[in-house]
Amino acid sequence: MDFNLNEREQAVSDLANQILGDKVDHDRLKEIEAGDDWFAATEWTLLADAGLTGIALPEAHGGGGLGIIEAGLVCEAVGHHVAPVPMLPTTVAALAVAEFGDAATAAELLPGVCDGSRVLTVAMIEHLREDLAKPGLVAGDDGALTGTKSVVEFAQQATHAVVNAIGPDGVGLYLVELGGDGVSIEMGVSTRKEPVAELAFTDAPATLLATGEGPVRWLEARYLGLVCATQLGVVEGQLRLTASYASEREQFGRPIATFQAVTQRLADCFIQIEGLRLQTQSALWRIANEADPWEDLRIAKWFGSEGAHFVAHGAQHMHGGIGVDVDYPLHRFTLWNKHLEVTLGAGNQQLRTIGAALATEELPATPA
Repeated sequence: MDFNLNEREQAVSDLANQILGDKVDHDRLKEIEAGDDWFAATEWTLLADAGLTGIALPEAHGGGGLGIIEAGLVCEAVGHHVAPVPMLPTTVAALAVAEFGDAATAAELLPGVCDGSRVLTVAMIEHLREDLAKPGLVAGDDGALTGTKSVVEFAQQATHAVVNAIGPDGVGLYLVELGGDGVSIEMGVSTRKEPVAELAFTDAPATLLATGEGPVRWLEARYLGLVCATQLGVVEGQLRLTASYASEREQFGRPIATFQAVTQRLADCFIQIEGLRLQTQSALWRIANEADPWEDLRIAKWFGSEGAHFVAHGAQHMHGGIGVDVDYPLHRFTLWNKHLEVTLGAGNQQLRTIGAALATEELPATPA
């Protein structure tokens, strides 16, 4: 199957990379990281003005009317430039609202996502709970939520979060206002120095979006696919920076890129990245065409964990001492790499699931 970008997809990728490439350089990132909110607000507005924040949302709400493939290309550009913008969580949450929310809820929330005035997030991760269809968060008969969610990104900027919870009729997706009653936010810091929140819900009012494992898996697939797309951008940027450094850094009177051991290491990193690219593109294509994406998603996430770790280690090794200098940009890619590596399950977790599939001749959506 040919996954080369068509003219429209290439234009989306070029536009996102042009905006972020022009604005998000090392000095700008240092400025953002020195603040408290880790949010490139100006760049988020520029993406919105270009129609990219709502590219996968319905045109009726101001969106681009395109799909998950195009959203993945924007996420890839965000990763390539390690830009602290909420493209990933906002897109995942907005897609859930567009698919499962009623007309009034969609009309209230989605136009703001498209014009950049509103940030949404997803809160689906819980400590020691791998299966998103078996959360500890509980919803009462009235939809009020009780429990906690961890590692919630952009909770400081988001007005609403989409959560998975066990309700009277089983697992489902709920929409909760983060500034509402019964919601407390405790901030921490992730491995990539990003403020992340633990949300504690105590009879917090929420709106039921959909009930059943199907909607949860629907959202999980899109979340996982866009995580892989973002990771693809990160390792691309990491390898590009390393190749540039190796072409300029001289040892024994020659650029180190001319040494066979270095070129072989760069080539091995490139192979890992192309594996991640192929599986991610295949998974997003399957989602867009309503085919079963889970085998491709699990393999893509394996590449986005084990393969991405290989790239990060190789990039650090080939840079030598300067690679750990925080005044040099490589460290930022490595920290993003580690954060995304473990999001929604690291490599060993994916291997357990794939192994269970080989044993049973079917691929479950959840870890074994």
